[in-house]
Amino acid sequence: MSQKDNIAADTASQLAPPTHTILLDTDIGDDIDDALALALALNSPEIDLLGVTTTFGDTHTRAQLAKHILHIFGHDNVPVAIGVGEPLRYRHPASGVAQARILGDCLFEREAFSTFSGPELIVRTALAQHGTLTLVCVGPLTNIALALLIDPAITLAIRNIVVMGGTSGIPFPEWNVRSDVEAARLVLSSGIPITLLGWNVTTRCQLRRRDLQRLRDAETAQTQLLHQLVTLWQQHRPRWHSSRPYLHDPLTIAALCSPNLLHWQTMPVQVVARGPFTGFMLPSLFGGPQVRAAVAVDATAAREWIVQRLLGPYRQA
Repeated sequence: MSQKDNIAADTASQLAPPTHTILLDTDIGDDIDDALALALALNSPEIDLLGVTTTFGDTHTRAQLAKHILHIFGHDNVPVAIGVGEPLRYRHPASGVAQARILGDCLFEREAFSTFSGPELIVRTALAQHGTLTLVCVGPLTNIALALLIDPAITLAIRNIVVMGGTSGIPFPEWNVRSDVEAARLVLSSGIPITLLGWNVTTRCQLRRRDLQRLRDAETAQTQLLHQLVTLWQQHRPRWHSSRPYLHDPLTIAALCSPNLLHWQTMPVQVVARGPFTGFMLPSLFGGPQVRAAVAVDATAAREWIVQRLLGPYRQA
């Protein structure tokens, strides 16, 4: 699809009602792509965001950061539920929440958050939106697995689960899957339709320095917040990581709003749950649950689509 066609499609989408009702499950605050995915969802007219749940490690601080982003974007009405920090099966320590330093001492009171836990909010939202809810999962899958254990009936109520995790190519122990292997196994085998964006595809899409400059130069509260979060992430990232964000998690939103930016294939996948290769995802070769997996991405078009959305204009609730 040409840039002109993308612009025309975006213009048409602004006039149409939301086509995807979603709940975002995220380990926001460590890698910057979670915050970018939340911002992208908030500024995509195809998306109706019904809630945010936090997962893995310090889920309370992650919820504080998510709530702050929602506030700056004018979406205080979106509920944020503090999810479960401990995985079903421990593998390694949780990542930190360095980007929460942007909050300083300005923290939200407990009353600002949902009275339900992350898994409980998932169950309640799925049942209330029977057949229409898409879960967008950009962290370890603990909350979703626990929701399935709380009420297995949601397997019939959830329309789709979009997972950033695993791989559709060479077997690899991607972070989200290996951080809770048991949860990943339960979710993949649930029978709910799964859309998978694997590490082998998402690493092909990375912001350029010019894109970061465009965010910095934009004069809105929202773009300034994103620029500040990117700067915090750059300061606290491991030294061996690139200073330019990979767009792992934002591609989940792009996959919903503009799926033609990616190429898809239905394939079986398995997660290794025991032994020295625990956490590896094995696509195609050894059978397993069927998923709709991204196998390629038009990286230039996807990156530009994401940047244009991040630059605004910003919708108010």
